[in-house]
Amino acid sequence: MQNLSNSVLLYYLEHLSELSFDRQFHFASRLYLWSQHETLGEMLQHELKSEFTGNGSPAAALQAIVDRVNAEVSHGSKNAAELRRPYFEAYPKLKLYVSLLFRVLFLETLYGIDAREELFRLVPDKDLAAYESRLLADTEALAILSTHAVNYCYLYRRVIRHDETGLDPSSFLAVGRTGYDRGNTIHLQLLVYLYTHCILGESKFYFRRPSRYIQTYRAMLDDLTKLIDERFVDINLDNKCEYLVCCELLGIASPLQERIFAEAAASVSDEGTFLVDRHNNNPQTGNTTLDLSEHRNVLFILATLPFRPLDGRAQDA
Repeated sequence: MQNLSNSVLLYYLEHLSELSFDRQFHFASRLYLWSQHETLGEMLQHELKSEFTGNGSPAAALQAIVDRVNAEVSHGSKNAAELRRPYFEAYPKLKLYVSLLFRVLFLETLYGIDAREELFRLVPDKDLAAYESRLLADTEALAILSTHAVNYCYLYRRVIRHDETGLDPSSFLAVGRTGYDRGNTIHLQLLVYLYTHCILGESKFYFRRPSRYIQTYRAMLDDLTKLIDERFVDINLDNKCEYLVCCELLGIASPLQERIFAEAAASVSDEGTFLVDRHNNNPQTGNTTLDLSEHRNVLFILATLPFRPLDGRAQDA
């Protein structure tokens, strides 16, 4: 499988200029944070740095996020769009806030820039805290918004507040066990992302290996292992690769790895050496181009590599 992973990585490296800026940054940042890939690290420090950091001005970098999100027609999500619509309407600033928090995170972990004060000038901390409180009390919204809600809560707690214990993932575990119709393939997708993004959030999105609440995160992965095993054809390849990434983050050997890699090997696009989603009952059918397939492919590559975090310091248990 390493041969396929290397081939996919090489193909993306050869065609990175064809991707949008956001997907170039996603690909480069994840692989650099995961394994300190030298070429992509250089790309982050040269070709991508000026635009991402606002030419070294965190205020400009954050204002660019505000301008972009405000200019977008849709403020929802491509996954489960109709199901999620009323929840995005109930939390109309969620997409903006999550985008800002991600920018603050990567300014810190990749460029050593603390942009929290600039963030608070745009959005008062009390407003951010109020959104977190509302979301955590709204279990139905947590279940359906899934990725977006989880990302918000972890980014706010772990990155903005630097609070390592104020967000207990057992509440998300409870939502995962009671908040979904498991006979619904869209609900299955949202459930997988709920759990995986708790683990990704705890890692500060690949900056460190999670070291707190490990029993809870292992319980999430145990649930996912059983779920994916039983409903393999109903769960898309993006979900499966992200699950393997989270197993590696926690140092767990998944019994499903070979099965998932076999699906990946059968999923190479006819248009080039990258993976498309076509061997399950809930595929990401619209994501068939090199650009739109980037998320799936970088997760696949990460799942084949050992995790070597930038922050190797032991965290207090």
